[in-house]
Amino acid sequence: MSNAETVRQRWKMRRRLSDLKVKLCDVTLLLAVSGLILAMLDVEFTATRILEGFVNTEDLSFILRTAAIFTTIALLFFLLFYHFIDIKIQLVETGTSNWRVGITSERVLNTLLEVAICAICPIPGENSIRGCSDTKFPETGFVAWPQLSNIAEKTRQYVNIPISVLLTLPMFLRFFIVCRYMVLHSSQHQDTATRTIASLNHIAVDFRFVLKSEMYERPLFVLSIASILFWCVVSWMLTQCERHSSQSVTVTFKLVRTAEEAWQCSLLSWYGTLFSSTLIALISRKLILTTCEKRVNHIIAENNITNEHKNAAACVLQNTWRTVLRTRDYDKTSTRRNQQRLARAQRMLLCSVLTFRKTRWKLRMQMEDEDDYFTARRAFNETEDRLQKVRQRQSQLDGKISTLFENVEALTQAVMSRKCYLRQ
Repeated sequence: MSNAETVRQRWKMRRRLSDLKVKLCDVTLLLAVSGLILAMLDVEFTATRILEGFVNTEDLSFILRTAAIFTTIALLFFLLFYHFIDIKIQLVETGTSNWRVGITSERVLNTLLEVAICAICPIPGENSIRGCSDTKFPETGFVAWPQLSNIAEKTRQYVNIPISVLLTLPMFLRFFIVCRYMVLHSSQHQDTATRTIASLNHIAVDFRFVLKSEMYERPLFVLSIASILFWCVVSWMLTQCERHSSQSVTVTFKLVRTAEEAWQCSLLSWYGTLFSSTLIALISRKLILTTCEKRVNHIIAENNITNEHKNAAACVLQNTWRTVLRTRDYDKTSTRRNQQRLARAQRMLLCSVLTFRKTRWKLRMQMEDEDDYFTARRAFNETEDRLQKVRQRQSQLDGKISTLFENVEALTQAVMSRKCYLRQ
């Protein structure tokens, strides 16, 4: 089998495995979020008992936790299958058949850590609170948790927190699959040419690069989504803390009664402001794209806008041809149906022309927004192409001149031999 056929087969196999990898990531994200939602619903229904008048709370809790366990088992299976496909992709890329090459200590540790995180889920059970043996709750057990208070007597008191709540809180760590989903569905990872350019520039298309690119292109959207998710998760956690504690364990606002307390609060506020501003400055410095990363994103944006411009031009030609046909049909038979078809074709032609103008304007703005490095590089490439054409034309001209010189010499020799022949 030739090398071209081998490369073609490897490319097809890698493409098929990559598509399967993306589908497995989608399935794992769906199962992870489903298990988390089931666990949260179980905690809310068990604590509030809002459906007690319609259905038995113990039976509902048992069904929800059993469903969460089944989703967790399926999640673990698809997660291991995902890593198996990832190892096969690495073997195809390296061109080896030994599976031990793809199994490294780092990969094993990451897989075990992911399995440990995703394996956490509440377990069905029934127990009673200490001191209330007559009342049964659909809980596996309770944990005596000390209260947090400024009064020493209250710190010796304990509150009973259900184990299901403590097992539901670590389930939010499953959101690491969202990061993987973002990477696999990003334009930087799906485009083969982009991955090639990134590898040539020694850039790994990972979550860090994708996040920095999204923050650079759409900062408001990314920050809004991250803030909404963060506050939703934290608010639900704080709700559980307040629900299972007689004394609120959250940070409460108190009245400042003395000047000393006011000075301490102002000092803490200044310290918090300074710390947060320093942290924001450090994070913003880390989020700045390097020259190579800007180059990759610029090439991606330019290719996307160029393809969009070509598609818009093709749509203009198609709608123009369709409008001409509809005009001919209307000239032959002036019916209401042909009139509606002609009007629809004209509207589509107008929309395609407007889209073409917008894409052309985007392409022009993209050319104007180029960095100095890209402008100099583009000018250098254009100059190099022109010089190459000049050299080719010069070499062709030299060849033609040498051929002409040889023909002149041959003609001269023929004339001289003719003269010698005539003299004889």
